[in-house]
Amino acid sequence: MYPLILPIALYIFLFIPYLYLIPSNDGSLEYLFANNWLIGDNRLQLLSLHPPFKLILFSIFFKSLGYGSIGYVGLLFGILGIAALYIIGKKLFDGNVALLSSVLLSLSGLFISVGLFSIHDFLMTVLILIAFAFYLYSRYTLYAIFACIAVLTKETAIFFPMSILIADLFIKKKITFVAFTPFIVLAWYIEFVHFSGYHLWNDWNFSNTASDGSALTMFINLITLQIFNKYAYENWLHLFVFNFNWVYWIFTGISFFYIKQFALKKELVPIGLFTLSFILTVLSFQTFTINRYILPLLPFVYLFASWGALRLRFKPVFISLLVIASLTSLLFSVDPISNMLWGKMQILGESVYLNKPLDGNDGITYNMQYLTIMKERTMMIDEGDCKIPPIISYNTQTLALLKIHTCK
Repeated sequence: MYPLILPIALYIFLFIPYLYLIPSNDGSLEYLFANNWLIGDNRLQLLSLHPPFKLILFSIFFKSLGYGSIGYVGLLFGILGIAALYIIGKKLFDGNVALLSSVLLSLSGLFISVGLFSIHDFLMTVLILIAFAFYLYSRYTLYAIFACIAVLTKETAIFFPMSILIADLFIKKKITFVAFTPFIVLAWYIEFVHFSGYHLWNDWNFSNTASDGSALTMFINLITLQIFNKYAYENWLHLFVFNFNWVYWIFTGISFFYIKQFALKKELVPIGLFTLSFILTVLSFQTFTINRYILPLLPFVYLFASWGALRLRFKPVFISLLVIASLTSLLFSVDPISNMLWGKMQILGESVYLNKPLDGNDGITYNMQYLTIMKERTMMIDEGDCKIPPIISYNTQTLALLKIHTCK
């Protein structure tokens, strides 16, 4: 496990300077929701937005370490996610693939920027990786526990245990009871929300079937082929193209040519099923097309891209190419293909991609530029500067919890 030191050290090095920033955008919103949960304010409505794990987790940190401690959540879970991907890579492939893929994850601008305020998608991604690591080592009870926690973080995580269940049924020809527990947990949660008089995550459902609830919207989209919509196209572009993601997919495509040589082909089936189901259902859902929605798939893209690069001749050249692409996307927004597809916005000296209004304000959250913007914003607020751009405006309730005076 010594090779893990490198990717974990990289992540810590990149994350630590931004540990105590003031939450913004959805980070601020979820921060306030967690405080409302802690003080018992309108918990039933909060449950209709997302399951309660993040609310409970943040409440624990609020109580034990104070309201300025949420950066530690991102630091801890980021390390866990990197370690889990390394374990997965070593089990499925070898130590070289494990190391390269975990390095790519530690340098992932989306992983770090979304982890800054521990958005639901970040926590869900890490929990899915931990669950899959336990599954690969036949620790099925621990797999079920973390799969359930992932579902109780964000309900769309259910597509991962669903993929595991289908793979077990048709490939391994055996199913254990614990494989059903995430579905039982999700069913209980949905029924409780409906019994309380609420629809599941419906405030930002822009579809024609919004009144029927978001879960039914996904099903209707699938059977009526309404998955082909402007929201899906934007999300798919984020996944396959955005800010040098196309580089990873080139090497992922190369890796497919070596599938026949792979000894553990059956173990790859859940990854394929999860990717396909997530692309067709979650990424086609009619809501703001925020970059972070693709995050649960990226660790697996890094995994296959690493394998593809390591299967080619002149490995050092292709490994260097992957790392250069990763570092460039981490620090800048200079991808020539993305430059043709997305406009840019200047925010506190940083030029970032944003397709307004489709991507929402959180569309700027995808690399270290966002962390730089957040650090500058925090300094301005601390100094009482009112000239904060509207796209990253502050919430007075958030500042009050952090004992920071509003601008003068």
